Amino acid sequence: MATKTLPVLAITLGDPAGVGPEVALRALRGRRLACRPLLFGDLGATRDAARRLGLATPIDPVTVDELEQRGVPTGRGLRLVAPGIEKPVRPLTAAQRRPGRPGRATARVAYESIRTAVHLARRGVVDALCTAPVSKEWFARAGVARTGHTEILGELCGVGDVRMMMAVDDLRVVLATIHLPLRSVAERLDARGIADTIAMTADHLRRWWRIRSPRIAVAALNPHAGDGGVYGDEESRVITPAIRRLRRRGLEVTGPHPADTLFSALGPPADAIIAMYHDQGLVPIKQRDVHRAVNVTLGLPFVRTSPDHGTAYDLAGTGKADPSSMRAALEMALELAPVHAVPRRPTRQSGARSARKGSR
Repeated sequence: MATKTLPVLAITLGDPAGVGPEVALRALRGRRLACRPLLFGDLGATRDAARRLGLATPIDPVTVDELEQRGVPTGRGLRLVAPGIEKPVRPLTAAQRRPGRPGRATARVAYESIRTAVHLARRGVVDALCTAPVSKEWFARAGVARTGHTEILGELCGVGDVRMMMAVDDLRVVLATIHLPLRSVAERLDARGIADTIAMTADHLRRWWRIRSPRIAVAALNPHAGDGGVYGDEESRVITPAIRRLRRRGLEVTGPHPADTLFSALGPPADAIIAMYHDQGLVPIKQRDVHRAVNVTLGLPFVRTSPDHGTAYDLAGTGKADPSSMRAALEMALELAPVHAVPRRPTRQSGARSARKGSR
């Protein structure tokens, strides 16, 4: 195995027309992070962002082949991988990489950046992945995906079971359902899925956060936890059976708790909370600290984090985007990476070429 020095942190820069390149570069420019950062995105757009920020650090290209054969180069400056596994995606033109002007070309760059970073993470070239924001709308328009990062990463890694955790300080919230219309949530909830969410959360709390006996609180779906069936029966029919199943396995799980008290000072002590749907879990997180909240994906074969904000096309190119959440995401990726780093493969001999099939 190759000698491990500083962990290699892959950073996908998101949609080049959004704030991703800017917040990533600003986050890296601050207090030095103990890692070797590896950027994924369009070289021209990234250098443009660096110039606007007055960043003198060189940004030099490196290929997938070079990384697989010789590892991440050392030395001054940042390294950037052009997206594309079989062949690099065509670089954006000056007209295509204007801040705040997304298009199909910028969406393809963002998607292929994710795909390329996942490929290298699965091969052990990088230790953790931090992703800047993308646009689901433009992914759909470009025909590359119709879901968000969490689902895409699960598909690229060939794992059907992934979960979204949002974390800030000691508040960790895991979603039982992710991106669904509110009217679809009740029909998509089932006891097995909730039980799997609880079990996966407990497993990651033990392995990544080193909490020996995690305490997990589960939110109800309906007001007043259904109030004995007056406002719905999902609590008795779906959520409670899942909780009982995990208690029989020896886990410390409580609930279902009414969400209005669960996220208040009246709520039970918990290392993580299971929320039934997107806004139920994310509103309390963003109320706690929207600028330091971090998205963590559970169920992948590597650590992945991201900031808790979108592409913010209206702020792109202005220099006003707050890098705090990106910085927090980078720090959390590095905090978790030593605990669950992908084992490194031996470096290849110079000149040897690998057969690099797509991640799909």
